[in-house]
Amino acid sequence: MQFLVLSAFVVVLLLLEMPISAEPSWLIAPALVVYFTLAALICQVGTLLSLRSLRGEGELTSSAIRAHGLMSLASRIWLVAGLGGLVLLGYGKWVMIDLHLGAIPLAGKAVVLAPFIAALLLTWYLEYPFYAVMKRQLAAQQMLAGTNIRPGWTLGEYLAYNVRHHLLFIAVLVGLIILIYDILSLYVGPPLPENVAYYVLPGGTAAGALLVFLFAPLLIVRIWRTRRMGDGELRSELENLCRELKFKCRDILIWQSGGMVVNAGVMGLLGRLRYILLTDALLEHMDRRCIKAIFAHEAGHIISHHIFYSAIFAVTTVVFSVTGAVALAAVAGWDDWTVDILSLAVLLAAWGIGFGYLSRRFERQSDVLAAWAVDRPSAGEDDGRITPEGAATFAWALQRVAQLNGIPQGQFNWRHGSIAKRVRYVLHLGGTGGGRGEIDKTVHRIKMGLWVALGAAITIIALQAAGGGR
Repeated sequence: MQFLVLSAFVVVLLLLEMPISAEPSWLIAPALVVYFTLAALICQVGTLLSLRSLRGEGELTSSAIRAHGLMSLASRIWLVAGLGGLVLLGYGKWVMIDLHLGAIPLAGKAVVLAPFIAALLLTWYLEYPFYAVMKRQLAAQQMLAGTNIRPGWTLGEYLAYNVRHHLLFIAVLVGLIILIYDILSLYVGPPLPENVAYYVLPGGTAAGALLVFLFAPLLIVRIWRTRRMGDGELRSELENLCRELKFKCRDILIWQSGGMVVNAGVMGLLGRLRYILLTDALLEHMDRRCIKAIFAHEAGHIISHHIFYSAIFAVTTVVFSVTGAVALAAVAGWDDWTVDILSLAVLLAAWGIGFGYLSRRFERQSDVLAAWAVDRPSAGEDDGRITPEGAATFAWALQRVAQLNGIPQGQFNWRHGSIAKRVRYVLHLGGTGGGRGEIDKTVHRIKMGLWVALGAAITIIALQAAGGGR
């Protein structure tokens, strides 16, 4: 869902830069009506079909969740594609030029995005009945298994959670970067020399974006409603684990989800600005060893520098997508509009395929590190091998997270893979005396490839700057 919001920002920013022919302003109102109507229709049909599948199965199954996932995908595609259509039909020009909002930093782009945000809220409202039924069935299943969990959020709680965790999480950070760019744009130009102005805008925006990402955790932990984990035996054990793993963080926080989400997360590139988050439901329903295993998994992402290398992937794919599209357009004689559309298509494909692969490898590396960390041998005997006990502890923790969240273990996830495959791999290592070496070598090769790609991207940028850009 966060990728959906980010995609909407990218589409708007790209299309607003395109030369759009003057369309009749009367088209805007009916275009908005069509956008909202189709968004509601696709979502409502998807919800009804998903409910029928769920009730037909009689219980929460992977087929019911898969049916809902497919219809949700169709709804999300329309939200972004329809927004692009609105901008191309003149809605963006009307907001930015006719309403004179383009001269106000961030304001114009926020208004252009407003239909997407309203449609997204509408789809969440229409999806709620499926969520409510699914959670009730999950609560009934867990009660039979001896675990009491809440039957779900109210509609207001459901909307508030989605707004905080999926919309504001992206909108606040990207909005700050856009605000920096827009403010710089007002002042970059005469009396600055042209060759100086050419570097000030992108350089200043890049510096501002870096600051936003560095300090983002301070904002996110407030948007997501968190509180400090109180002192006690569990906190002491987790702090000891941090010291053993040489992992630094600003604080360990409880992520308040109303007891509904069993999850954990880590955020922050720098130790002084880094937080580990454990949800209230995770602490309520998991035993101490499983909590330590999940905690170690999240720490593993930082220890292995996964956030940093994901950022390298993001930068290089943008540079290669744009450069490749420009080169192809030069050969084919295409105009700038076609180049921008092609750049966006290539970038989305690169992220859809490449980032999914990268993220799944990173998840596996953190899985293995967590299984190793929860049952480490003494320092002199540590050769990175996974013990059967360590593998079993992490595998059970992962399975328990899936059960409590109602995630079928065989269900594929774009960023994480399936729970079943992850469990099998860790248990295989524990049963055969395997260790961290295999996945570490795989990820090391990926990281070396990313460094090469970054070097190539920097070279391309330098050559373009020397030649005056596109």
